[in-house]
Amino acid sequence: MLTQFLNISGESIRKAAAAIQSGGLVVYPTDTVYGLGCNPFDEKAVNMVSTVKGRSKGLFPVLVDTLSRARELGDIGGDVETLALRYWPGPLTIVVASQAKLPFQVTGLEKMVGLRIPDRGDTLDLISKAGGSLLGTSANISGNLSLIKAEDAFKVFNGKVDLVLNGGITSTGLESTVVKQTEFGIQVLREGAIGSRDIRKVLPSNVELQD
Repeated sequence: MLTQFLNISGESIRKAAAAIQSGGLVVYPTDTVYGLGCNPFDEKAVNMVSTVKGRSKGLFPVLVDTLSRARELGDIGGDVETLALRYWPGPLTIVVASQAKLPFQVTGLEKMVGLRIPDRGDTLDLISKAGGSLLGTSANISGNLSLIKAEDAFKVFNGKVDLVLNGGITSTGLESTVVKQTEFGIQVLREGAIGSRDIRKVLPSNVELQD
């Protein structure tokens, strides 16, 4: 496979979106780290992402362009809606019950999906042009550090993806914080760019926060 390395622009975003809609894989910048994405509804493409990452299990998050799109894919309500309204767009991934027919590598046996709206305009443009949702796993080999430069991602994925979008060094270099809605409250699965203390401040005092 010939991997294109393109500086991010209106034209390269259109090319990337076309590749995604055709079942291809794309590396792209976000507000946190570089992402490796495809159409999250395309099971074959999702399995290809799993293969090139060397990740045999685990759930892949999905980036969306709007809150209404997030509601189409997952059950955004109650306490997680409070978090979404405070931290989206931003580095918070919220794991909720899936409301869409997504591949197993996305939802797992529990039929949950991790959703996020990134805080970066060109990334949102890509998501929108690709159909409103995009697989949002980090662009790295499973177990390795996340990448903040397109050149490093190109070295890792050259020949394995259709296109790498160069958007410069990503702003934070920290992965998103991941929280999950449970029957008891909100569980922090991974602390990243947003600290647990900050999440606690947003939630009502009677909501349990599990680290």
